[in-house]
Amino acid sequence: MPLQVVGIACDWGGAQPGGAAGVISWYYLGLHYKHLAWIEADHYLLRPADDLIVWLSTGSHVYARRLESWVGFAEEVRRQVSMLSLDRRTLFLTGDHSWAGVILPVLAEKFPEIGVIWIDAHADLHNPATSPSGNLHGMALALATGLNRHRYHPIPEATWEIWERQVKAAIPPQNLLFVGLRSYEPPEMEIIHSHNIVHFTSEVLMKEGMEAAIQAAYALAERCGVLYVSFDVDVWDPSFAPGTGSPAVGGLSIAHLRVFLDRVLSWSATRFVEITEINPLLDRENHTAMYAYGTVRSFIDGIEACSSLE
Repeated sequence: MPLQVVGIACDWGGAQPGGAAGVISWYYLGLHYKHLAWIEADHYLLRPADDLIVWLSTGSHVYARRLESWVGFAEEVRRQVSMLSLDRRTLFLTGDHSWAGVILPVLAEKFPEIGVIWIDAHADLHNPATSPSGNLHGMALALATGLNRHRYHPIPEATWEIWERQVKAAIPPQNLLFVGLRSYEPPEMEIIHSHNIVHFTSEVLMKEGMEAAIQAAYALAERCGVLYVSFDVDVWDPSFAPGTGSPAVGGLSIAHLRVFLDRVLSWSATRFVEITEINPLLDRENHTAMYAYGTVRSFIDGIEACSSLE
């Protein structure tokens, strides 16, 4: 199955600029290593023209930063993703995790039972009225699931109305699997527990290994038939991979995640992979991007899929 690469070089959902540069860095890595599978893939790059202007302005929605600009570009992302040939392996490179909240509902229109493996230090189940930061990258799964309708603190109705129009309840809770969680707020864990969402914290994975998470991922693949693997590099401990905007101590090692993804990326059900939140401005010698590139290299190369856990 041929590969297509969709780069969304926009980081407006993040806490600081730099994620868009992380998307572009992948193109240089592929060329630098003369990676034939990368070069021969079909590439689509989405990039807003007014990126700097948006970062220089404060915006009018303090509980959902840069919301107006984000919504405008989200429409373009939806349009472009809906035009993709979805019978191909697809690698999404996103400047911040908020774009998964736009991509997933589009994919769910064609694959209603799509399963989502959320590899991240964070649950990203906030909305503007629960988020402590107001950054949209912490709201991606609330956008794609519609699970968080709580109002823990008051926000302007104008902000809430815009937010509500963006929410698409496309991914049911039973089709979610969290891997590597360690930084979350009570409203998010309340949702996870109340809906019995399968989740593995980084602490559990480091103590017990990756096999139980692999088994849970396989069960999800068997039931759903199609997987979207969303890989936020902040799942790694920042001592290994500092190039990300929301680091959290106590993360997984490079080896932990490779053990997990070596299996998951080999399955025929794994049709969509997203890598997000790489920020070269915060990195050391581009290590984080290079680790991520190597970790998903088998998906890029299209190594023959297997159907068993062996």
